[in-house]
Amino acid sequence: MKELEILSLISIAMVLDLLTGIISARITKSISSKVGINGILRKIASLMLLLFLWPVAKIIPFHAGQALLYTFYLSFLWMEVVSILENYQKMGIQIDQFKKLLEQLKKK
Repeated sequence: MKELEILSLISIAMVLDLLTGIISARITKSISSKVGINGILRKIASLMLLLFLWPVAKIIPFHAGQALLYTFYLSFLWMEVVSILENYQKMGIQIDQFKKLLEQLKKK
């Protein structure tokens, strides 16, 4: 998978995380503009870091940069998926099957 495709997946996951976070906050009546703005700023800062690392990875010799970049990108994607599932759980949606799947993927 190309870097841009993974970045696109991360961006989509970030938007989904933001939306599910807003929905879960409304359902649980714990919505806060300060928390929301901080979350948006963290996501923007994360995307800026991910974009910065793309060209940096190309100057690291022996393709080690590419391996590090993919590892970093996939761990960011993993964190977003976990956060989305946590938001679903806060909404009262059962995520047991997803948790089992994630645990199996984590072992591999």
